[in-house]
Amino acid sequence: MYRIAIEREVDIYMASTIGKKLADEHHLNKIEQTKLVVSIMELSRNIIYYADEGEVYITPIPSYGIEVIAIDKGPGIKDLEKVLKNEVPSKKGLGLGLSGVKRLMDEFEIISDEENGTKIRAVKWFNERKVSPYDKIT
Repeated sequence: MYRIAIEREVDIYMASTIGKKLADEHHLNKIEQTKLVVSIMELSRNIIYYADEGEVYITPIPSYGIEVIAIDKGPGIKDLEKVLKNEVPSKKGLGLGLSGVKRLMDEFEIISDEENGTKIRAVKWFNERKVSPYDKIT
């Protein structure tokens, strides 16, 4: 597992570089590598823009996929349902927004509120899978 503290622009590139390296090591094709790296960049940028700081964890799960968890203690996301339906356009980041990350990754879960900030779990599968080895995030 890799833990990357996200506080500055350079941290975004560190996280995406680690994601690219793991995707390459686990033989994801170029399209899937790009989806993973773009998602990591979007999640990392969101941390900086909306919460100032946070963490990204990137974990290869043997025979399953690459898990990305982004955590911040920011103000939480208002109108989360609208954000996930892309009804609230992303004004910052890469312009994909969380709805873009949801489309690019194979699994996507989010918990967000004003007290605890935001926690997002996303997985890019090595192959198509139907059953997750993990319970939902709590």
